[in-house]
Amino acid sequence: MSSGVNYTRSEVRQMAGYVPGQQPSPGSRIIKLNTNESPLPPSPKVAVAITDVMRNDSIMRRYPDPQSMELRRIAARISGCQSSQVIAGNGSDELLRVVLDTFVEKDETVAFFSPSYSLYPVLTRIRGGRIKSLPLFQEGSIYQPDTDGIKLFFLTSPNAPLGFSFSNDYIRELAQRLNGILVVDEAYADFAGDNALALVHEFDNLIILRTLSKSYGLASLRVGLGFAVSALIEQLDKVRDSYNLDRLAQIGAQAALADQDYLQKTVSLVIKERQHLSAALQDLGFKVEPSQANFVFVTPPQGCLAVDLQAALEKSGFLVRYFSNPDLAHGLRITVGLRSEMDQLIDAIKNIG
Repeated sequence: MSSGVNYTRSEVRQMAGYVPGQQPSPGSRIIKLNTNESPLPPSPKVAVAITDVMRNDSIMRRYPDPQSMELRRIAARISGCQSSQVIAGNGSDELLRVVLDTFVEKDETVAFFSPSYSLYPVLTRIRGGRIKSLPLFQEGSIYQPDTDGIKLFFLTSPNAPLGFSFSNDYIRELAQRLNGILVVDEAYADFAGDNALALVHEFDNLIILRTLSKSYGLASLRVGLGFAVSALIEQLDKVRDSYNLDRLAQIGAQAALADQDYLQKTVSLVIKERQHLSAALQDLGFKVEPSQANFVFVTPPQGCLAVDLQAALEKSGFLVRYFSNPDLAHGLRITVGLRSEMDQLIDAIKNIG
């Protein structure tokens, strides 16, 4: 009998899969600061809306809206665009895959900076595209890439895992020079001083992606949004899965988006605690990269290896993110949490040191 691997496409057989951040076992007493979830629960209106739907048997036994139209309408209203310029996905990760399936032929080139989101090369290999990994910095400045031959460019802003944002001038210039699709992945944009959403009205090759997993506290519901000119959204809509968002995810996301006051409360808390954590770590001799996200990337003091510190913190009850990538192995990414969690983390680092 043949091994199942013999039937696997060569691209899949030869690639490594995406490795998500470690998840603690249910009931474990650990402070989780490794996957950039919100330190606060979602808006209380989310639970109310979902509970109301769950009580309605006639609704729950039917399929959800296949196009998530009410969710799109609310997202459009908040974002200053038309509902025809919005697409909803099962997390922004699904939308990344939909973008690749819509625009990239086999052997066409997909580019992104390194370091950035490590799912990009995985999805590109699955699609059969050619990967062009570009240096993020050149001679101390952000790299200006040669865009010739690039069909799709993923730009993470704020960058993950470093945390800085690209300026709108940089994004505008890149979109102008690119003879292909530019995807600006703005998973952390709510925590930043600026974003590129308004640029979708200027360019017909620009897609902005957002997620409700971070600032809205809905990581479990898996809801992402894409914004672009209507002609691009129309093509993306052909490729996404039918009924890609279940009814509870749609209802919860609608309630979360509608409660912008609660969003601002969450964002304000995260920014305040980001500043507190950054200052405390700097006082301990860490190099802290300036961040526009809900995390900080830090380099431990000389003589302390990041991989050793990560292991020691895990033993002390803290999960932080270590990347073995040579460009990142010198540091750790730490999710911003509540003040009590940040102070406990700092105390743990002092005890380890």
